[in-house]
Amino acid sequence: MGTMSSAPPLPSEAPHPVEMLVVRAAGRLAALRLRDVIETLRPLPLAAAPGAPPFVRGVAVVRGAAVPVVSLARLLGGDDAPGTRWVALRGSRALEVDEVLGFRELPAAALGEAPALLGPALRDHAEALAVLDGQLLAVLDAARLLDTEAGT
Repeated sequence: MGTMSSAPPLPSEAPHPVEMLVVRAAGRLAALRLRDVIETLRPLPLAAAPGAPPFVRGVAVVRGAAVPVVSLARLLGGDDAPGTRWVALRGSRALEVDEVLGFRELPAAALGEAPALLGPALRDHAEALAVLDGQLLAVLDAARLLDTEAGT
């Protein structure tokens, strides 16, 4: 019986880089998979959302649809100051951020699983952690931003 080699994958077998939109809120970096992003936009008028979790800033009309707006700063336990940009996401939701830093490609191997010991905000909404330019980067799972089962 032969031994299995642990040779590196051939270039055609190597995982493709993951395209991300990197944002900042409450002094922290976060990223969203580009496939989940529709557009970035300036904040629009908001209506209150009574009974919503505290990280939901309100509801806005975006391209003719009512969309809940999640404050990333509130989600991360930061201050309550309104963000300066929104990121419209698939699944009829928007994320309020302080700054959109731009697109980055991250190697799939650089995305580590989010540890269970993280605080509830990151544990419930981050799918992975990475390091970008020496800073911790939380890769958010856009589908879980308003998931009522996430424990928020």
